[in-house]
Amino acid sequence: MYSLNKLKITVLVENTAGGKGLLGEHGLSFLIEADDRRIMFDTGQGLALNHNAQTLGISLENLDAIVLSHGHYDHAGGLPTILEHCANTDLFLHPQAI
Repeated sequence: MYSLNKLKITVLVENTAGGKGLLGEHGLSFLIEADDRRIMFDTGQGLALNHNAQTLGISLENLDAIVLSHGHYDHAGGLPTILEHCANTDLFLHPQAI
């Protein structure tokens, strides 16, 4: 059994972008920080991801894993952007996702 001491989920991409200076787009991306692990869950379309991460002061480097829920463009389109920052990160997805 694994017990978490710290969990933080940051929304990087979504439709409404309520924060000042953030961009919204159809799609979804979360950065999940669980203790010392950093996991990117989905990557949005790829248009807002890097901009929003920079605006929020979040590095896209040193991710422990990237998880894609499915291969639609609005969840997996930002994968090339993420891979520019951390090409050697574990990637979890269905074989037919992309």
